Amino acid sequence: MSVISIGNPKGGAGKTTLALVLADQLAASGVNAAVIDADPNAIIAKWAAKRAGAKKAMPYTVVPRPTEGEMIQTIERLAGEHSIVIIDLEGAASRMTSRALARSHMVLVPFNQSPVDAELAATAVALIDEEGEALGRRIPFRLVRSRDSAAIATKTSKRIASAIEAAGLPTLPIGLVERAAYRDIYEFGALLSELDPANTSGLAKAQENAQQLTEAVIAALREEYPA
Repeated sequence: MSVISIGNPKGGAGKTTLALVLADQLAASGVNAAVIDADPNAIIAKWAAKRAGAKKAMPYTVVPRPTEGEMIQTIERLAGEHSIVIIDLEGAASRMTSRALARSHMVLVPFNQSPVDAELAATAVALIDEEGEALGRRIPFRLVRSRDSAAIATKTSKRIASAIEAAGLPTLPIGLVERAAYRDIYEFGALLSELDPANTSGLAKAQENAQQLTEAVIAALREEYPA
């Protein structure tokens, strides 16, 4: 059983897309997964409602925003019933976020490759470190590049990558590439495997990126928890 929280204080950093893509691929691989939608925007809960309205089967469990008092109980219940629990956190620091971090085996911090986003990602890392200090244990985390370019890295992204490396912050080797398919899974209440390549451009590349990203997350978990 593993609990993975996804958080960043900046809106539009790619938290929800990362959660949807990761859950999609885990479920496709036969993993019994659950997602807690703790984001006030409730995008994943709305995605699940679209599927329900279209009478499509749910590939994984989705729990809409629990209350602050329900968070720990919800995590523990789902963790007892599923192999992996993914938590799409709200952006701001809160008691709910703190409780989720305290129960997490891994925290993923997506960030867009701009100086502002990189600074806010560092703020998220500081929050993780503070929570770990309060708990008396280290909370493993990985930075995840969002809207990663499928082409050559820009000078700005290279500078940010160099700064992250110099700071010793662990980053997944695979980022979430900007793909139309990731927008379409929400628009159509679909899984990547359900999209039609005739209607979604670059679908095969998106599926490849999603699989590689998920494999990188699993590898990171195994690195942190060899047993």
